[in-house]
Amino acid sequence: MNDELVGMAYPYALDALDDSERRELDTDLATTDEDTRSTFTDEVRRIREAFAVVSAVGAVEPPPRVRTRVLDEVRQSASGPTSLTERRSRRRRWQVAVAAAAAVGVLAGGTVIVRQLTEGPSPTVAEQVLDASDVHSSTSAIAAGGSATANYSKSQDAVVFVLDGVAPPSADTVYQLWLMPASGDAPVPAGTISPADVEPTTTIVLDDVGSMSKLAVTVEPPGGSPQPTSEPFAVLQLS
Repeated sequence: MNDELVGMAYPYALDALDDSERRELDTDLATTDEDTRSTFTDEVRRIREAFAVVSAVGAVEPPPRVRTRVLDEVRQSASGPTSLTERRSRRRRWQVAVAAAAAVGVLAGGTVIVRQLTEGPSPTVAEQVLDASDVHSSTSAIAAGGSATANYSKSQDAVVFVLDGVAPPSADTVYQLWLMPASGDAPVPAGTISPADVEPTTTIVLDDVGSMSKLAVTVEPPGGSPQPTSEPFAVLQLS
């Protein structure tokens, strides 16, 4: 077990790594042992699920010293370490800062802090969903490995769908999303995910959900299908 790689699940789940660091971590994970990869994937999923839960019940205001510490660590990460030793040192400090934030129940607030520094003050649809008071999260384990999660907010009329640690479809297929009406009517196509679209963590936002009650995922031919041609490998409850 590579404890250093597993420890990187915190900044990875927070999207606190730059592109080069993320690529380096993905490469390290691809060449490490199966136990490390599995534990890392479980940790990332657990952290992200914690974000959704904290967002749903409302974040607790952190003590000023914790908020300041998290901000300082994020800014130091953004400044770009000059050596591998310094980078690892800063990663360890960042992990401690996130753990401190989690201890006072402000993971959702920490997520917003990171995104505000990297994306600007305007919240994205995904942020609005995850921060909504009525967000509902549903997770399904995938038989071939990894998990699928749907974070749904009725007030935002949108779903943040996440594939975590799921292998890409084969070269001659795609994953297709379906919104399923509560009435039992035919599923509505909601987009496809090609092999090139799949990353270690793949996030897709679906809006105009309306009265749909479930989100399903099937394997389909390239370009997708008007109706499912295979049994869903994940079905997620939206409400």
